[in-house]
Amino acid sequence: MATPTRSFLLPLLAFTGVCAVVLFGLLKLVKAPVTTHYAIIFLYFVSITFFLHRWQEKSLITDPKGFVRRFMTGLVLKMFASVAVLVVLMLTLPKDIMVPFTLSFALAYLAYLTFSTNRLVRLSKGPTA
Repeated sequence: MATPTRSFLLPLLAFTGVCAVVLFGLLKLVKAPVTTHYAIIFLYFVSITFFLHRWQEKSLITDPKGFVRRFMTGLVLKMFASVAVLVVLMLTLPKDIMVPFTLSFALAYLAYLTFSTNRLVRLSKGPTA
């Protein structure tokens, strides 16, 4: 098992920057209004991903079998929390950005899910020679 030697925050922020540039480029491409509401997407996903990874990576070092349970629990927590946050946001959003915002949230969910799963799988496999 690999020990998480480097900070997770730097790769997470770099990934978030790339996602933000791609999202705003896509919004401009389809001529959707760009509002500050989209910042909520990134604040939410950076927060939940960071805290779940801290919790999950701790068990990777101390309890590898418990890591698998935390990994699966993290996936479920992220999914249910994301659905709840999206429903609340959809009820409060202006109608003109409802569809692009919802699609952006779904794409961000998939992107962050892929990013975090990839990192946790790499850490669980250990260092490669």
